[in-house]
Amino acid sequence: MSSAKILVIKLGAMGDVVRTTPLLRISGPDVTWVTRPESAVLLPVSDMAEVLTLAEAARLRGRQFDLALCLDDEPEAAAIAGSVRAHEHIGAYLDGSGRLAYTESSREWFDMGLLSRLGQTEADGLKLRNRRSYQEILFAMLGRRFSGEEYRIAAVPAARTAGAKVRVIGIEDRAGARWPMKVWPHYERLAVRLRREGFEVRNFSQQPDLLDHVRAVDGCDLIVCGDTLTMHLALALCKPTVALFTCTSPYEIYGYGRMRKIVNPRLHECFYRRDVAPGAEDDIPLERVAAEVAGCARGPVQPG
Repeated sequence: MSSAKILVIKLGAMGDVVRTTPLLRISGPDVTWVTRPESAVLLPVSDMAEVLTLAEAARLRGRQFDLALCLDDEPEAAAIAGSVRAHEHIGAYLDGSGRLAYTESSREWFDMGLLSRLGQTEADGLKLRNRRSYQEILFAMLGRRFSGEEYRIAAVPAARTAGAKVRVIGIEDRAGARWPMKVWPHYERLAVRLRREGFEVRNFSQQPDLLDHVRAVDGCDLIVCGDTLTMHLALALCKPTVALFTCTSPYEIYGYGRMRKIVNPRLHECFYRRDVAPGAEDDIPLERVAAEVAGCARGPVQPG
């Protein structure tokens, strides 16, 4: 695979783009990646053949690849995959009737998604029961075994002395409007408590440039967040992380031995809910999060 010409089509959420970058650890430099403009700045252009935005994808028409890998269930993504010639196609495609479908080699992933041939109820059940990380599933599509390959983004993590004390804690208290349950209601109380304990606390805010946000994350020693882009950036930047999973799968996220996962005890009830469940403010208590932050600040965590 390292000498193959590979087309990767990943247009979705920026966090999903970031968590797909371990592919670059096994694919060599001859990768062309198509994504949306807002995500393109996160990709390490120097390690790849080229990065194209969605608007530039037309220039791929008729080009030859060894592998075309389409990881999105959107018609525009599948259309790009169908516009090139490839020895092998993996992932979503448009069938002879112009309908979205996906290859048998990618069914473990797409069976759990919106495109599932099993129907949405069974797809959601599969996703809830799944215990394999996204990277394990992704590598399996390619006939490879995931061995903890790290993310690879444009930014290089700041050097940190081994055993250095945690002094600056970054808190991500934002989430997209699509998933309001990702906003844990006690972040401010946690910040007050951590400041009282002597930590400098930085709440992330909107930056004029995405790379400014990357630098803000990199300027912290430890990150507290939900299942968000900031979580994936923290993993990419090798930051100890306490992550709260209120309504999404904790098992899909590989923690690289530096993440403590706090899982909503009512995850089954709240799974992929697009509103806030009654009583959600009591699901994950402040004491639990504070204890995990303290433990994470003291040293390493278990892999997974």
